[in-house]
Amino acid sequence: MSLRSLALLALLASGALAQGTAPDATADFIRVTGTEPLPAPLPALVDGLEASRLRAHIAFLSDPKREGRGLGSRGLEATVRYLQEQVKAAGLPPLGPGYVQTVPLREVRPGHGTVRLRLGSASLTFRAGRDAVLPTVAPSRLEGPCVFVGFGIQEPGLGHDDFRGLDVRGKVVIFRDGIPSGAAWQKPELLEKYLSSRPADRYDARLALLEKLGARAAIALEEGLDQRIRVGKEPALPYFLAAPGVPSSGEPPLARLALTPGLRTLLQGPREGTANLVIRGRVRALQGQNLLARLEGSDPALRREAILLGAHMDHLGMPAGVLHPGADDNASGVAALLEILRSLAASPIRPRRTVLFAFWTGEEEGKFGSGHYTRQPRWPLATTSAYLNLDMIGHPWLQEALRTLVAEAGLKQPEAFLDGLAPAHFAEPGLSTSHRELGPVLALAGRGTGMSLHLDWTDGKNGGSDYRDFARREVPFVRFFGDYFPDYHKPGDTLDQLDPEQVRRMARLALATAWLLADR
Repeated sequence: MSLRSLALLALLASGALAQGTAPDATADFIRVTGTEPLPAPLPALVDGLEASRLRAHIAFLSDPKREGRGLGSRGLEATVRYLQEQVKAAGLPPLGPGYVQTVPLREVRPGHGTVRLRLGSASLTFRAGRDAVLPTVAPSRLEGPCVFVGFGIQEPGLGHDDFRGLDVRGKVVIFRDGIPSGAAWQKPELLEKYLSSRPADRYDARLALLEKLGARAAIALEEGLDQRIRVGKEPALPYFLAAPGVPSSGEPPLARLALTPGLRTLLQGPREGTANLVIRGRVRALQGQNLLARLEGSDPALRREAILLGAHMDHLGMPAGVLHPGADDNASGVAALLEILRSLAASPIRPRRTVLFAFWTGEEEGKFGSGHYTRQPRWPLATTSAYLNLDMIGHPWLQEALRTLVAEAGLKQPEAFLDGLAPAHFAEPGLSTSHRELGPVLALAGRGTGMSLHLDWTDGKNGGSDYRDFARREVPFVRFFGDYFPDYHKPGDTLDQLDPEQVRRMARLALATAWLLADR
C-alpha cells in the first residue's frame, strides 16, 4: 500500500474528507480503544516481542561492569561485543564489509584556560579551575565582540524576547543562568528546559536559539559556580570531539563563568564589549564504533530502498567516579532494537524493502556515531526511505503531564480523549514536519498496537538525539521517546526504576511502524 493510500485511509477514518473540512492540529491526537487488525505477519511479530528478553538486555547494558558505557571505556567496548554476538545469533549479516563502522574521535583533557571580558573601559579575567568552565572545543583562542542579553530566552507565548532589537550574529553572547520571576515560568516543561541540573541540558534550548541567530559563542553566568568548583562539584572532566576537519554541530561553544560581585558591577555599565577565550588541553585520538546490520527486503526492485532503525548504545560513563547506569537512557532503546531485530530476522516473511539496524556510539557527547554515518553512509541516504530512532522508552507519561498536553493543545473535547486512557498506552512520536505522509503510518501502527498517540511535528534539525543529522539531510524520521523522569542523566537511572512492559509497548509501536513503511 502506498503512503498516498495510507493518507487517504486515515483521512476517511477521521471523517475529515467526508465532512469536506481540512484537518486541524487536533487531528494529531489519535485516540485508540482496543486494537485494529494489522496486515500479516505483523500481529505475530509484535506479539513475539518478549519483556523478559528486554529486561535481560537492559540488565546487561546497565550493569556496573559496563561502567556506564562511557566513550572510551571498557564497558562500552564490552557492549559492542555483546550486541555483535546478539546480531550474529539472530542470523543477520553486516551492513557493509563488517558489523563495525569505526568513528574517529578525539579526547580532550582540559587545561588552565582563561576568559577575559571587557565592557566599556573595565575588564575582568576568569580562570578555568577557579571561577570558569571553558568550552568543550579543541584547544584554541576565540575572541570577538560580545553583548549581554539578560536571560538569553525567547518565549513568544509568554511575551518574552531578550533578543528584541539585537543583532547577535558573529558575537559572543553573554546571558544569566535562570529564568524570569513569575508563576507563568513555573510550568514543568519550562523548568526542565531552563533549570535542569545538568548544564548540557539546561542550556540546550538557548544554544539552539543562538545557533539560529548566528552567534559565534556563548557565555553563561552562574551564581555560586566558583564555590562549586572549589569544593569539587565542577571537576574538569575529559570531553570528546569529532575528528579534525569534521564539521561541528553548529551550536556555539559555551563557557560558564561565576557571577561574582565584580562581574555584577561590570554588568551595570555598557552591555557591549569584547571577549577573549583561551582554551587549553591535551588531545589524544580515539576510535568509536557503530554497529550496523541489515535484513534484505523480499522485493527484487524495492529492496534497493531501506528503512533504518537506530538506538545509541553509549551513556555518560562514570563522571568524577560516579556510575551513571543509563538503564532508560538508552539501554531501553537498545534492548528494543535488539528485540525488533530478532523478531524480524526469525520471520519467514520479510517486508518488501530492506531494513537496516544501527547501534550508535557517542550520542551523549555529540551524536558522533550517527553524524559520522550520515557523512559516510553504508547505504545511500537517497534511498533511505525513513529513519526511526529509539531513545529513552522505559518510562510512560504521567497523568498530569498528559492532561497538560491535551489542555494546551486546545482540544474541543479533552475529556473524550482522556477518559479511560491509561498513560502507559499513550505515546508522542516525533515526526519530520516536511514529511507529513508519515502521520497516517503512525496512526495505523498505533491502532494496531493499542497505543493512543499525539503526533509531534518537528523539523528535528536541532533535535536532542540521533535523528538530528538525518533531519539535516532531509531524510524522513520518526522519534520514539517515552517521558522524562526525575533521575534522567543521574545515577538513579537504573533497571528497577523502569518497566520492561513499557519498553515492550513502545517496541511494538516502533516495529509496526517499521514494517508498514518497509512493506508499503
